[in-house]
Amino acid sequence: MGKRSNFEKIPKDFYGTTDPKALPEDFLRFISCKNYGEPCCGNGDLINLIVDVSYCVWASDVEVRPVGRQKDAMDLTEEDLSMCDVIITNPPFTRSVLLPMIDHFISLKPTWLLLPADMMHNKYFSSYMDKCSVVISVGRLKWFKDSPHTSTDNFAWYYWTKDPMDMRMTQFYGRT
Repeated sequence: MGKRSNFEKIPKDFYGTTDPKALPEDFLRFISCKNYGEPCCGNGDLINLIVDVSYCVWASDVEVRPVGRQKDAMDLTEEDLSMCDVIITNPPFTRSVLLPMIDHFISLKPTWLLLPADMMHNKYFSSYMDKCSVVISVGRLKWFKDSPHTSTDNFAWYYWTKDPMDMRMTQFYGRT
């Protein structure tokens, strides 16, 4: 799963966001009272974590799941997300899947993605950081609900919009 992990990767990066530590106060403040779309909803774990703060009006996943519609995230349209203020999701981290998703999502709506914190330090990610207006540190998370172990990598929420006014210096929020 992580770059320092001995575990075999789960197909299609299907890791549920079950750890409440994925929702730091700074992030919750930004998303409070927003209607959002969750295009990589999996089993709805992230939706369940956010339910008291924000309302999910669109959920989908590339495969049939107990939550949401079956629709590839790359096929989403503005019409699909017409009732959404933002996109909030924990997308697949595989670069060949993730980078086109970022481009597509931010062309539709302001977008919050839960990603490895280290991504911002990679050269291939620099053009995405040029457009990123907020990063909120999360730290290490549990990806398996009943596991006693956290990940070996740190994570953060990244925020993009297509509004050029938001493409100034990135605001960073450390862990509290």
